[in-house]
Amino acid sequence: MRWYWLASVLWGGSLLLLQGGFCAEVEEAFLDAEQTAIEAAVQRVAPAIVRIELIGIAETTAEVRAGAPTVGTIIDPDGWIVASAQVAAQPAATILVVTQTAERLTAAIVAQDRAREWVLLKVDSPEPLPAVSLLADIPTQIGQYTIAVGRVADGGKPAVSVGILSAVDRLHGRALQTDARVSPLFYGGPLLNIQGDVLGFLVPAMPDAAGAEEKSGWYDSGIAFAVPTDQVLRRVPRMQQGTDIHPGLLGIAAGEADPYSPVAKIAGVRVRSPAEKAGLQPNDRWLEIEDQPISFQYQLKQILGQFDAGDEIRMRIERDDQELELSATLAQTIPPLDLQSIGIYVRGDAETLRIVGIQPDSPAAVGGLELGDQLITLQELPIVSRRALRQQIALADPEEKLRWKVRRGDREIDLETAVVSIAGNLRALPDDDQMFPTIPAGQWQTAQLALPDVANQIRYYAPETDGDAPLAGLLVVLLDPGDTELEKALESWRSAAEKFSVAVAVIASADEKRWTPAEADVVSRAAAQLANRLQLDRSDCGLTGQSAAASFAMALVVAITETEAFSGIAVVTELRPPAVRLKENDVDLPLQFALPVTEDDDLPSWAGVLPRLGYPIIRTGQRDPQTLLRWVRTLSRL
Repeated sequence: MRWYWLASVLWGGSLLLLQGGFCAEVEEAFLDAEQTAIEAAVQRVAPAIVRIELIGIAETTAEVRAGAPTVGTIIDPDGWIVASAQVAAQPAATILVVTQTAERLTAAIVAQDRAREWVLLKVDSPEPLPAVSLLADIPTQIGQYTIAVGRVADGGKPAVSVGILSAVDRLHGRALQTDARVSPLFYGGPLLNIQGDVLGFLVPAMPDAAGAEEKSGWYDSGIAFAVPTDQVLRRVPRMQQGTDIHPGLLGIAAGEADPYSPVAKIAGVRVRSPAEKAGLQPNDRWLEIEDQPISFQYQLKQILGQFDAGDEIRMRIERDDQELELSATLAQTIPPLDLQSIGIYVRGDAETLRIVGIQPDSPAAVGGLELGDQLITLQELPIVSRRALRQQIALADPEEKLRWKVRRGDREIDLETAVVSIAGNLRALPDDDQMFPTIPAGQWQTAQLALPDVANQIRYYAPETDGDAPLAGLLVVLLDPGDTELEKALESWRSAAEKFSVAVAVIASADEKRWTPAEADVVSRAAAQLANRLQLDRSDCGLTGQSAAASFAMALVVAITETEAFSGIAVVTELRPPAVRLKENDVDLPLQFALPVTEDDDLPSWAGVLPRLGYPIIRTGQRDPQTLLRWVRTLSRL
């Protein structure tokens, strides 16, 4: 056996030597075949790839300029062209389409798909135009070749970028993802497979949690998105009639924070939404939408993302061990979020959820709720978790009373409370402070938090406790760029931290001159680790800057992009917001803003859009450690 093993090794080694030249030939032949296939695929679509030039874009200075060129794809010989949303991002006096043969045609925007970031253009041409052939059903496989095709500014050969298909059903089921490196010269162009079939059309979309300064800021990052061909084909007929496509809104809050939760339930239903009209209720468990099964929480957004405003969807849910068939027509708009509160603080799990604090003069106090009451039902539905209770209260109709059943001692009592908007002046804390007992000063200490492969310095001030005296919250402070004196920065917060039982963490920028968007993830990770260490959750965590504009701008980037980390952000009125995409407040992960203004002060111009997008503004009046930490304590209020 020993001789056989040695002979095998020697024989195998000689084979490798003999095959070395053969392998090189095979590799060269493979690369030649690959290049030939890519070139053939590109040539199939090249005549239909056009350059798009925007002429006469208005500037705020009353001047006009030409926009950066992008591309489009002719999908019909009669002059129908798919282009990216960049074409419609700014009004232009003229949209010019330049064909492969240098013919220049004037185009008009017929309609936009605002959910998928593409537009439909129309040009009039005396001759039929070369168009791509589109198939509605093209098999895809993760890892397969993808070829992005665009056109450079001076015409000539098409621009080509090769990669793989790295994901499907991205952006709520609306996009393919490729690692091909693209730029605006590709947006509107096709994404091909190795056979030259059009898998989709490249668009300047980005992930919900992206921190890029603009959508095109993700180009050349190895992450690019394309709207699948079948989704485009389904919408072209409507758009040819001049009908814009909008995201379809249902109006629900998810029952679980974990998107991979195997139980997909509804925590809350928005007022005057399609969900409310359809009869959906909190605690309903999802089974199917349009015959597509829902096994995990994340699948809900994936499936709903396939549909548009005006689409009617069939839903199958489970309620009280019974299966129900419901239908809803998705809406283009829903009344903006106006998060509500009754003014209570609770502790415990679903079986023992008790009131430990009541805000003075709140709906809860007026309605007769008392400290120690165990919450049993809300609107005659069992209370399943603190998170679900928070969302059900937050989404309540301000014009209707909430019906409660509570256990007080050995009695069950029925009560009613009104609700009040979270927005407004900073509310008073409960008179009875039993919910957050004062933690002796001797138990507080300054500690360091170290994250792997992170250059940022992080310090925090918190007590060493076993959880018997729970903290009321955590405030993360982003220091001004260049400030590395973390101990000194914490000093001004210590007495207020002890008074309000709120931990404070300070984080320094990695670069002494600036914060970078990449550090948003660092801040989020630090907050998550500290919250876990201090037995807190997202609803207890706030974020702010130190004093410089850069620290507040970075705090805003973090709050908007790292939505799972913080429930509140405190900024200054002089803030110059960075160019991040501000969407409607997330009903599943709502965020509130704290501003140092009074009820008599006008909001700064940049903040005027916040209420329209559903972000409550808390007017704190001042911006000092005691005021900010008192605000943090109110974040967990229901």
